[in-house]
Amino acid sequence: MTKVLLGFLLAAQAVWAAAPALVELQPRGAQQGKTFTLTLTGRELLEGSKLITTLPAIVTPLTPTMKGFPFLVELRADAPVGTYPVRIQNASGLSNILLFTVGTFPEVAEQESAEPANNTIQTAEPVKVMPVTINGKLNGADRDFFRVTAKAGERRVFEVEARRCGSAIDPALELYDEKGNLLTRNEDAPGIGVDSRIDYTFARDGNYYIEVHDARFSKQEQNFYRLKIGTYNYPESVFPLGGRHGETVTFGFTSKAGASKAVVKLPDTGNFATVAMPGSPTLPFTVALSDAAEQTESAGTLAVPGVMNGRIARPGEVDRYPLKVTPGDALLFELQSRELGTSRLDALLTVYDAQGKKLASAGDPIPSTDVTSALIVGRTQGDPFLNFKVPAETNEITVAIEDLAGRGGNDFGYRLSVRKQAEEFLLSASPAYLNVPRGGTALISVAADRRGYDGPIRASIPGLPKGWTAEGGYIAAETMDASGARAVSRRGTLTVTVAPDAEMPAADLIVIAEAKLADGSILRRQASGAGAVIDVAAGTGLPDGASTDRQKPFTAPWLNIAMPVAMGKEPSATLALKPLRRIRMDEGDAFDFEWSFSTKDKTIALPATVSVDAPGARDLRIIDMKVAEKGAPTGTFRVTTTRSTAPATYDLVITANLTVDGQRETVVARAIPWEVTEETKSDASNKTSGSN
Repeated sequence: MTKVLLGFLLAAQAVWAAAPALVELQPRGAQQGKTFTLTLTGRELLEGSKLITTLPAIVTPLTPTMKGFPFLVELRADAPVGTYPVRIQNASGLSNILLFTVGTFPEVAEQESAEPANNTIQTAEPVKVMPVTINGKLNGADRDFFRVTAKAGERRVFEVEARRCGSAIDPALELYDEKGNLLTRNEDAPGIGVDSRIDYTFARDGNYYIEVHDARFSKQEQNFYRLKIGTYNYPESVFPLGGRHGETVTFGFTSKAGASKAVVKLPDTGNFATVAMPGSPTLPFTVALSDAAEQTESAGTLAVPGVMNGRIARPGEVDRYPLKVTPGDALLFELQSRELGTSRLDALLTVYDAQGKKLASAGDPIPSTDVTSALIVGRTQGDPFLNFKVPAETNEITVAIEDLAGRGGNDFGYRLSVRKQAEEFLLSASPAYLNVPRGGTALISVAADRRGYDGPIRASIPGLPKGWTAEGGYIAAETMDASGARAVSRRGTLTVTVAPDAEMPAADLIVIAEAKLADGSILRRQASGAGAVIDVAAGTGLPDGASTDRQKPFTAPWLNIAMPVAMGKEPSATLALKPLRRIRMDEGDAFDFEWSFSTKDKTIALPATVSVDAPGARDLRIIDMKVAEKGAPTGTFRVTTTRSTAPATYDLVITANLTVDGQRETVVARAIPWEVTEETKSDASNKTSGSN
């Protein structure tokens, strides 16, 4: 008997050999108003490929060369400073997104290939023109040095744009005098996440050296940086951190030169917008959008429902908001701060009664890994939320917000939303884009961030055109077993199948999920999209391999992209799954399934096994994986459950990898729902039932 443990299908783009993929853009940025050649390199960048971008420019395709796939780009003189998505679409499908940056300074490329290399102070590359943006790369333990000449009393700003632009490096800056003495360094600067900035006034005339390196000396595929050198003003914080759809909001910016403001008409749709400090060459901030009434902390009291925009302005400060309540009210408090990328606040959210007694809090405990491992990469959870039921005889509460480490400042802002709602979940979907082979099937993974709702959830894709079918999407309820352990269920799978003669959808795919709440109402949520996904490799480039922590990938939800979709060539084979029978056992059930391949090319070697996934199902085993006969394109396997498998409807999804012309191709079968019930679990008979 062959035993195969239940596999975990990663929420990644399904592989099929012909899909285009971008690996590099050259250059990674340009100055407003400039005309240049943008060269794309990658795989399956076929002649006739279409460049898809929001760059404010005229784009003209050029003749492909051995070096890549070029386009002539004529940027508008008034092109807003910022990062813009670039991707390719052709007959093979849709590519991933890489980001291109528009700036205000003249741009040059690092002379890494020149001799001698610029990896020491002695061989530092001279900076001949300022202001300037230098485009460079860091390969593992690489260090890049640049020499600048300054006069006494002269001020210079050195700023690295990397992670904000889709690079996987974590940059650090160090400034040295001509004797090699370290003057100052910076790794993470206020308002720019893990990117770096040094603002320095020189004490004497002379040569100085700025070093750029990866703080972890890691080896990354996307390892570029943009070093800006000049004398300019820059914001270190923005307030508020968001606003209401369609409203005009005054955003305040703090900087070393003082405060400034920008009046911005926010868009009517989307989860995010960007706002820029007037007159500054720095990249804009990302701010959040909502449909709720917005307040600032000067209002003093919370509105329900509503969003409070506040800031922990001083170390040790605690913001407190009184709120009139009714016993039995179910309230949901959600806080946005650090995850927006514009705040350093690690928030603690606490609710007190009128006498100062602590009733509940969120943000202080580190969550157990079994609850968050499916959703979160890293040591800690994200911004806190709190489901709170008002106790009996309680008519007033106080909601307090503070920093866990007692810090504070202009860049410790937050958005606190509150509404009467006992149950909630948020939904995300991956991959960031979907290629479906014509006549084939592709996978979408959905994840539920449960915020008080533990029941079953069903995801779907509404509005699909003729010839498109979405199946699956079941996320089982979370339950407790007899030992008190929680059966975590926060993941589901949708399969999308396209008929050979289907037409393209008119817009991006929208994944939604519905749940029936305790009061009988339906909670409906739309999945957020990642926009772009850039992998960040773990570990370091050092010989000791000191760091093995997993790293969150870079994502760009601020692009407000749902799930773009394209159709490609027909798959080399298709895969089908069907149920055969259910066998009732003392400790659970056994379900038999049959899989089969279909292919026009009889020379393709078909695999003898398939990978099986049943999201959310606990204590399953996949056994007896068998091929019907030698060389036959069909086989069977058995799924067994136990008493610990919660009664629910689950999806069974299978995939298999083929090798076609030396390349791997993944084929997917349509999801099949199957049900585990209390009746089948408790029935001790060993009788075989018919098809289920």
